[in-house]
Amino acid sequence: MLKEKTKQEVAEYLCGYLHDKKIKRMKAYVQHGDISTYDHCLLVAYYSFILARKLHLKCSERELIRGALLHDYYLYDWHEKEKWHRWHGFRHANFALKNAMRDFELSVREIEIIQKHMWPLTIIPPTCREAWIVNGADTFISLIETIASRRKSRKMKEQWILQPLAMLHDHYAKTIGVETK
Repeated sequence: MLKEKTKQEVAEYLCGYLHDKKIKRMKAYVQHGDISTYDHCLLVAYYSFILARKLHLKCSERELIRGALLHDYYLYDWHEKEKWHRWHGFRHANFALKNAMRDFELSVREIEIIQKHMWPLTIIPPTCREAWIVNGADTFISLIETIASRRKSRKMKEQWILQPLAMLHDHYAKTIGVETK
């Protein structure tokens, strides 16, 4: 069972970024099934943090969270049938990196996380621990999102997607002084 303290810590890290209008633009795009790119990135950041803590991996938690939040900052709907959307899996990391570098100051690790999160599709593997963690968390939650949307697995969706998102959104709402439910 995940410690409540760890959940609160990841929520604290994320709250610092959830008010950002640029990051909120990802809400307009669907990632997998009915999950927005915004929520997908929150989940990847959440599970990256949890993975690092559970495995006692030494890493920069700040860069891990920021890189995970921005890893899919490509800002388009890849489901639309447009010629330039072809090969999205191979190309979107570069679009995300370009947009993130335009809108945010990024560290070398954050650049690495965004650029290499689709390995092995990116061919060159990650070179920092944070990028490997995000790569694994992204692969995991993408699989969960896809299975939950196709098989209509309510229990899986509830446990791995909706509960963590509710906790993160509730924590953020309390932080800014908004009552939830």
